[in-house]
Amino acid sequence: MPSVALLSDIHGNLPALKAVLAELASRRPDAVYVLGDMTNGCPWTAEVMDLLIDAGWPMLLGNHDDAVLQLDTPRMEPRYANRERYETLWWTREHLSGRHLTCLQELPLELNPHLAGAPPPRLFHGVPGNFFIGFRPDGTEEWAAGHLANVAEETVADGHTNFPMVRRLGRWQVVNDGSVGACYDGDTRASYTWLEGNEAGWQAEIRRVAYDLAEVDRGFVESGLLAAGGVTAELFRRSVLTALPWTSDFLWWMREQPAEMLADLWDALRIYDARHGPGHWAFPYA
Repeated sequence: MPSVALLSDIHGNLPALKAVLAELASRRPDAVYVLGDMTNGCPWTAEVMDLLIDAGWPMLLGNHDDAVLQLDTPRMEPRYANRERYETLWWTREHLSGRHLTCLQELPLELNPHLAGAPPPRLFHGVPGNFFIGFRPDGTEEWAAGHLANVAEETVADGHTNFPMVRRLGRWQVVNDGSVGACYDGDTRASYTWLEGNEAGWQAEIRRVAYDLAEVDRGFVESGLLAAGGVTAELFRRSVLTALPWTSDFLWWMREQPAEMLADLWDALRIYDARHGPGHWAFPYA
């Protein structure tokens, strides 16, 4: 009976990753796959990448990883030129080596691993062909079917949304790893997926691992990321320490605001904080 661990959305959170690796050392899975967004958010993206590269585990490219690669290249999206709004991203890029960037450049968008004794699952960061959207606990069966119509595998797994789940949606078992580095479900422990398979399919379990949040909080300050990263660093720090969607919610809210709101992101954050937060998010979470 093969066993597989699925990790995603580490976002440079080294203390969380180390806690998960310690558990994996005792559980000893047959394989480990990393489903993207290893980078950007917490201060230790370089250290996280070193650990993952040295482990030799297959990885996928996530949207944050792709954004890091775009900076200062001809394919860079114009929005990333706004250094104030994306300073965390630029800070992360400046702390990566050629080894890290080369690894990211070579990553695929999907994996379809074949392990003896179980049918192959399909792994991606978001949904097939799009790493900017993903599965969430409040998603509908119709939405899932629309994005999985061409997927023959019964078990599919992704990350991206930071909401862990195992659900039966139509003919698919849909697994979301949640996030090693910054879950959004109110549980501050690192999240990953444990799969055990046989010829009939895979049984999926979301595993949670506690780690030292105070170490992460200190890391934001001592690394200089909190000072350099501005509003985006502050929001990601909040997300990690509370396991709530501060970062994604604020960025979604900003897209709905007039252009002049971008003139001062700290003022924008003060307006956002007066209107939104736990229990009254800007995004219509179910």
